[in-house]
Amino acid sequence: MFQPITEAVGPHPHAVIEEDSGLSAHFNKDMTVEQAFETHAGARRVFAKFHLGGCSHCSISETETVEQVSQSYGIPLPMLMDELEKLYTQGQLSVGDKVRLPDEIRTKIPQLATVPEIGEVKSEDAGAYTVEFGEVRLQGLAEDFLRVEAATAGA
Repeated sequence: MFQPITEAVGPHPHAVIEEDSGLSAHFNKDMTVEQAFETHAGARRVFAKFHLGGCSHCSISETETVEQVSQSYGIPLPMLMDELEKLYTQGQLSVGDKVRLPDEIRTKIPQLATVPEIGEVKSEDAGAYTVEFGEVRLQGLAEDFLRVEAATAGA
């Protein structure tokens, strides 16, 4: 769920721009699984949704391409690609946003009991957000945090 804090490295080198549409295609069938993981922190969760990479029976090699994984495990490539691209269209946070942790996360991790209720997004790198809750910094995906409206954050 939460990952250790890492330094931001700027725009991701594997992002691809489609010339004809001008839209960003973040993933492509020829990139390796490792490159997909580097493109967006949520890519691991997408593969896990398809029961890939979790146990020894469904392990995948990070050197395989997305297309090879699709073919090997019988997952329609367009479905896999759509799920990966959704990482960039789902609700996102911005630096400076006020957020809180969902109750189910706060109650599962005893060390979070004393962390302030409201935190602030300090940075984003490849879909992973760094949020400061007082002296505590956590890193997770947008879905790991709940945005707090400005009126609530000031209360």
